[in-house]
Amino acid sequence: MQHLTAPSETELTPRRPPAYSAWSSPDLAYAVFAVNAVIVLGFWWFSTGFEITRNASDAFNGIGRVTGLLGTYFVLWQLLFMARLPWLERAFGLERLAVLHKWNGYLAIGLLIGHGVFQTLGYQLGDGKDVASQLGDFIASYQGLLAAIVALGLMIAVVVMSVTIARRRLAYETWYFVHLYAYLAVALAFSHQLATGVDFAGNPAFVWYWCGLYVLVGGSLLLYRVVGPLATYSRHRFHVQAVEKEARGVFSIYITGRDLDQFEAEAGQFAIWRFLDRTRWWQAHPFSISAVPNGRRLRITVKNIGDFTSNIHTLKPGTPILVDGPFGKFIERPKNAKVLLIAGGIGITPIRPLAEEMATDGFDVRILYRAHSEGDIVFKKELDALSTREGSVRVDYLITQAASRRPSREAWFTPANLARLVPDIFDRAVYVCGPIAMMAVVRTSLEALGLSSDQIRTEVFRLQ
Repeated sequence: MQHLTAPSETELTPRRPPAYSAWSSPDLAYAVFAVNAVIVLGFWWFSTGFEITRNASDAFNGIGRVTGLLGTYFVLWQLLFMARLPWLERAFGLERLAVLHKWNGYLAIGLLIGHGVFQTLGYQLGDGKDVASQLGDFIASYQGLLAAIVALGLMIAVVVMSVTIARRRLAYETWYFVHLYAYLAVALAFSHQLATGVDFAGNPAFVWYWCGLYVLVGGSLLLYRVVGPLATYSRHRFHVQAVEKEARGVFSIYITGRDLDQFEAEAGQFAIWRFLDRTRWWQAHPFSISAVPNGRRLRITVKNIGDFTSNIHTLKPGTPILVDGPFGKFIERPKNAKVLLIAGGIGITPIRPLAEEMATDGFDVRILYRAHSEGDIVFKKELDALSTREGSVRVDYLITQAASRRPSREAWFTPANLARLVPDIFDRAVYVCGPIAMMAVVRTSLEALGLSSDQIRTEVFRLQ
């Protein structure tokens, strides 16, 4: 297979006005992160950092203090990654933010463990005590140290349990409740820092700056996780209009409200939905918008893949809904006129409206839709009607049912098969949505064919 380089005209560009892009650059987020990290390091150095050259005890203590400050700073960014700030979501997308959240979390916990280890070693050298005696002295003599030890234990537990949950693919609710302990850990650590932090003593500027970081992060969480959805509900009064079966174990929920023409949702996006009935009010889940928003109602489509979705069909008309969003990077459009949309399973939900809107906008649209069997195909009538009505849309159903002679799930997306199914794939921008494992296979094959990363856009259909 000849490896070709993607033409530059397929680079993805935002559909939004130019003013949007200035605030959606990852470079801005990196700059904000770096500038504040330098400020933290500057306060540390001019407070006590310069003392690390005096002796071994001061060196260990100095390293312990800076790792504690930076570890806490990284934790504050962890909370920002969870706050769903519009400018961060526009810069990275929630999928990439989840990756940043993961690795930032590992760095944060590593720094905080280093803080505990280096501070203990530093005080041991200075006081001549063993580890047990030094820890006992910390708890007995230093205000907030016990709370800090508990906070570190909670953060370690959150990381360990999060990794376990991800590997075992446990319920979304389990992941959510485990992460609530992170808020408790941050609160416990804050009192310790101001009470015993040497770098804050006699340095009101650092105290105000540090408190400002906490207020900014806490305010962002409150504003975008609580106030935002409540304000959106107050304006639009979202509620369930109807629930209809689409395929085996798949149901569409039709949502209406008031002034929906002013709700800024686009084809290909998703939102986080909280159904306010007796059994579901405490749970919020991400689902894609599965029909082009028409200003009168919205549609989301849900597959039975867990505890929450197993009884989604029991939703009653009139049930109020809190909506957080919309989110998603699929609103970006290529400069050229050809696109390839690849869906796996319920990943067809954002692809279906995306195909319709792109066809209306004049794009040449190819759809590859992988499903386990004919009975698992969602929106088949709509997709067939779309390909009939819009001459620029072609749909291929890739069936992987066991005991058949059809290609396996992975075989459909080998480089050779993709090139055979879509001979002009090198000229197309590619959008992929489906199970994480499938998307990884597709991206690997596309890159093996020679498509650049600018040609490939992915979106997860279930957040973890």
